[in-house]
Amino acid sequence: MPEKSRLRIVGRRVELDATLARTLLAGGITQLAVDADQLRVRGEFALPGGRLHLRCREMVGSDAIIDVSGRTPPTPWSEASAASGTAPAVDGQRGQDGVAGVAGGVVRIVCQRVRSAPRLLACGSCGGDSQGGGKGVQPTTASASNGAFNPRKTGGRFGGRVLKKFGLSYFLSVAYGEPGHDGARGGDGGPPGRPGRGGDGGTIDVTIGEALPAALDTGVEGGPPGGCAAPGKGAKGGDAGLGGQHRLYRYQWFKDSITPLLGSRAPEAAWARRTFGLASRAASGKAGADGSDSDVRLTAAAGAPGVRLCQTLAANELAVAFDADFLRQAKLWAEQARTRGDAEAAAAIARWALSLVEANAATAEATSLRQALQQLLSQIESSPVSDVVPRS
Repeated sequence: MPEKSRLRIVGRRVELDATLARTLLAGGITQLAVDADQLRVRGEFALPGGRLHLRCREMVGSDAIIDVSGRTPPTPWSEASAASGTAPAVDGQRGQDGVAGVAGGVVRIVCQRVRSAPRLLACGSCGGDSQGGGKGVQPTTASASNGAFNPRKTGGRFGGRVLKKFGLSYFLSVAYGEPGHDGARGGDGGPPGRPGRGGDGGTIDVTIGEALPAALDTGVEGGPPGGCAAPGKGAKGGDAGLGGQHRLYRYQWFKDSITPLLGSRAPEAAWARRTFGLASRAASGKAGADGSDSDVRLTAAAGAPGVRLCQTLAANELAVAFDADFLRQAKLWAEQARTRGDAEAAAAIARWALSLVEANAATAEATSLRQALQQLLSQIESSPVSDVVPRS
């Protein structure tokens, strides 16, 4: 994860709310660490898919929500169905797969006391719906060719016959039109894509030193899968192609002369139809079979549930989570409270930090931290009220 996506907030009193969440998201922050004496949550603090590591002495979050559930990904296509078939591939195209849901994030809270707990959510997001299958298209049947002159004088490309002959210089012949083409099979409907799998639930890990006043309200459910879109419909088969028109032509004095089509009102055409029982066109082709509707229905799995852990630890176990850096900050917070005239809060912070040291927190610096905190606590307890600035 890039460093610019991480942020650490340190302060005696830190508040998480919707305004801060929007600011973090706008800045690309997805990982937030908070070290505070008192951590307050107001309203809804939502950091989709984010990672929160919160350490404090006291947490307050009545009627509030911390939500790191995965955000539903956007649909990657603009059309509800895939493209229809296009010649020569008349079958509808397969729909695109839905996007997989996003996993829930991580919330880790380590604190001495929770006065009122916010609701904690780290659910997976819904999987994306799939795209529908494309429609099949009706194929186009090619036009049959009309009869045409043949230099051999016996008919055209598709056959014919001589109807009249006078000596060596005059022929009246018919060139048959091309038989009609059979229609091709209609395009099949395309199958839909596969829905996206639901995102996995995230992790909620709460470690406290004092029992909770009430059970935590948490959610780490996996996201549901996306829905399967409609399969594509098959298309009608290609139309039966009309036969090409028969054509009369003269061959006189060694030159061909094409007459109107046999279906025209020309006298020679009427005579040929009547005398020889000729149709005006060749036989039509057959209509093509209709394409099939797709019957594909695909499914996806829901996301796996996440991890939910809430434990109350003894002082020596809780102390492991608080390092020397946090304890030095705690000493500063106690000094700030004392400077502002809040001797009660200053003493409470100093005593708690000292209790962590006595419980083997920050063992490498335990001696110096113990001396500093004992000295500060002694000053707080021995200072008359007039020695401090009254609280505003």
